[in-house]
Amino acid sequence: MFILTQIKAVLVSLLILFGILMPACLIALPLPLRLRLKIVGPAWSFGSNLLLRLGCSSYVDIREDFRSKEYRGTPPYGLYVANHQSFIDIPLITSMFVAPPIMKKEILYIPIFGWLGWISGALPVSRSKVQSRKKVLDQAKHRILHEKIGLQVYPEGTRSKDAHPKHYDQIKRTLLVFAYNENIPVIPTSIYGTRGVLNKKGFINPNRHVGIMVHKEVLPKDFKNSDEFCRYVWGKVVEGYDLLKDRLAVQNGN
Repeated sequence: MFILTQIKAVLVSLLILFGILMPACLIALPLPLRLRLKIVGPAWSFGSNLLLRLGCSSYVDIREDFRSKEYRGTPPYGLYVANHQSFIDIPLITSMFVAPPIMKKEILYIPIFGWLGWISGALPVSRSKVQSRKKVLDQAKHRILHEKIGLQVYPEGTRSKDAHPKHYDQIKRTLLVFAYNENIPVIPTSIYGTRGVLNKKGFINPNRHVGIMVHKEVLPKDFKNSDEFCRYVWGKVVEGYDLLKDRLAVQNGN
């Protein structure tokens, strides 16, 4: 059963890469990013749902979206801030919305997947290099301010060791402060359960229950200062995680 599960995961992944994502990305490649996302967005969304349901044999029991209609659409405008548990976070998020992420530069070198991510607008960063971090920050600011394209970020950086979102004092707040200063809406996103889908060796643990909450956008103008704003945003991420855990932990045997 274990071997069959892993074989199915590989076959589904190959189908998604070569049958869905690659054709969409090849078609979209010559276009500006905004038009590119209109083509690759539905492909990522469909492929992500397929990967979760068939490739990982996971149950997405909760998909809650509290955003107002004003900010709906593809791509959504604003800064999407989520907790980080595993590589499965990306397909779970893209099953709800498609906003290019800031990702580790190492992922860019993963055959095919890295290339598809780059075409789809992901911003690669080398965390150990100051110049790389500064360059990506400038790119992120330009994309949100001038291109009005949503951006997906994980303020925790490295995944939390105990799955629970890191404490506020441990997260990176540069882009949150930028959002506050430029009056950009921030959409807190809470993820639960993806950590259990992959084991430490990268094999699939089937029949896991996962959930995601995309909270209503938080507007900087409603807060007195950037610290109050950042704390509230991250507090919503943690609050959503705790709610999802309360509702899904039993199904996962926790």
